[in-house]
Amino acid sequence: MKLLLDLLNKKKLKISNIAKIYVNLGPGKFTSLRISLSIAKAISLANKAILVGFYSKDLINKNYKNLIKLDKNKSLIKPIYSS
Repeated sequence: MKLLLDLLNKKKLKISNIAKIYVNLGPGKFTSLRISLSIAKAISLANKAILVGFYSKDLINKNYKNLIKLDKNKSLIKPIYSS
């Protein structure tokens, strides 16, 4: 959470400025995914922000612009945990 707050401070933004949140659903470690999903969900609920989940495979060549295409696929959040 501190990392997020530091980023927002650096960009001179507030949490209330967040309108859309993209959260990685995995694959990943159970605890890491649970923490990031919990924070994203809390911010989403508090600010009525849109929460969009994506999977690592959706980032072709680490091109984050691909995430914008996922806005239409707002489905249930179903994380994939790795061992």
